[in-house]
Amino acid sequence: MFPHHRPLARGLRPALLLSLVCTATASADEARPQAPQPAVFSAAEVYWGYSDAVGPGHWGDLPGATTCATGQEETPIALETASATPDTQPAPVFNYRPTRVRMVNTGHTVEFQYDPGSSLRVNGREYTLAQFHFHTPSEHTEDGKRFPLEMHLVHKDPSGAIAVVGVFIKQGEHNRTLSKAFSHLPWEEGDHSEPAGATLNASSLLPKERTYFTYHGSLTTPPCTEGVEWFVMTRPIEMADAQIAAFQRLPHLNPSNRPLQRINGRTVYLHTSAR
Repeated sequence: MFPHHRPLARGLRPALLLSLVCTATASADEARPQAPQPAVFSAAEVYWGYSDAVGPGHWGDLPGATTCATGQEETPIALETASATPDTQPAPVFNYRPTRVRMVNTGHTVEFQYDPGSSLRVNGREYTLAQFHFHTPSEHTEDGKRFPLEMHLVHKDPSGAIAVVGVFIKQGEHNRTLSKAFSHLPWEEGDHSEPAGATLNASSLLPKERTYFTYHGSLTTPPCTEGVEWFVMTRPIEMADAQIAAFQRLPHLNPSNRPLQRINGRTVYLHTSAR
């Protein structure tokens, strides 16, 4: 993979707190709207990215984003099967419905905005699916392995709390669910793409075997807000080489992953009974 270095003058996207990743800038990004937030970014344009003077090592210097440097429960982390604690809590319940394919290039990722009506239930708490997006290469690692892509499905509840489902993507069979979307990816920052008649159901983007790691973490982009519930699937889904390459060729989005963060004594759980 060959990282792109975006000229500062060209404008790494003004990351005013969360263009909703959730509509998600939470990982661009991981969530636009969210729960209690630290100070919002300055109205003056604040730029951040993944390389050079605007990269992850400098995010903590951004207004309202000191948590990126000082947080103790930051994401992503290295996930290790051997050291994970068995999880005995009920598995999340997915209630995903079809959505129109509506994409926007945020300058940090391609965000798929999800139509209302889909949700994730965790221990009786209902989270609405707001959007999903991709990082290259993967942000988490699993047993030392990094994948070409990682997808984040971003959910939030009425209080603004965030739950993110992470799915690793490996080279393999052509992904039919994303076929039309990945043939019409928005090329430049700010571009939108809505392929005529295209729909998808995010349930088709989950692995059949829904075993997962779960832990308390954060957004993986500024302001790196903590208190995010993470569920990272242990089994990857597949995409064809050409589909993966289509994302990795987008200007300034390769790489688009935050470095691994310290676990700092957190417990990482492994749920193995979900199907």
